[in-house]
Amino acid sequence: MQYSLEEFLTVAIVMTIGSVLQGAIGFASGLMGVPMLVLCGFSLVEATVINFVSTAVQNFTGAFQLWSHIEARDVTLPAILRCVGLPLGTLALAATPNLDQDLVKQIIGVVLLVSVLMLVSVRVRPRDSLGYGWIGLTFISSGFLMGFASIGGAPMVMYVNSLTWSAAKSRAFMFFCSAAIMPFMACALIWQFGEQLLKPAFLAVLILPPCLLGLWLGLTLGARLDKDRFRRLSYGLLLVVAIATILSPVVFNGR
Repeated sequence: MQYSLEEFLTVAIVMTIGSVLQGAIGFASGLMGVPMLVLCGFSLVEATVINFVSTAVQNFTGAFQLWSHIEARDVTLPAILRCVGLPLGTLALAATPNLDQDLVKQIIGVVLLVSVLMLVSVRVRPRDSLGYGWIGLTFISSGFLMGFASIGGAPMVMYVNSLTWSAAKSRAFMFFCSAAIMPFMACALIWQFGEQLLKPAFLAVLILPPCLLGLWLGLTLGARLDKDRFRRLSYGLLLVVAIATILSPVVFNGR
């Protein structure tokens, strides 16, 4: 069965909004898109695949454009550790179709809520490097969240915000780590779900044009607006999505 026009438009609008946030503040496409799609009635597997495919182009493009800011010693261990956490997340994702879908909505809502609260509240004085314990915790958890719902960006944002890196180097690092894991993520998804991926992946390809337009708009807004204010508005929007996702099974009695 193909997606209806209403479902197509829903995905296009949600992922375009996510792309605007991605362009303006450097991340959050998945944090916005996946919970919103789940809230709209798509399965977590569908939402994960749609977000994964629709963000692939921008991650590879960003890594290529900022390649001069990437240093092997900075990205090698984090990229490897993300790949370590990835299979665990994919196995958790494979278990979600057997769960009550209202519970899945609430799990994603809680993950989003915790991610945003940590982004807002965790503040450390930037330093030149972090210990291996923090690196391991950060990137294994990022890989797990990537495999579970394609929302592994928040731990990486907290990591780069804790370092004395330039904005360009921080963005290059996140683009590279996101792009580097994608071939492994694709293999893990195909291994777990096979032909189930075809329909949402094809839909994600179809909505790439508006997503790229949203990315361009976000980059333009990010350059012109006060970034701290825009970031606070974005976090507020993510909090609303998180709370709505958590409460939707109670308020709306599911879908």
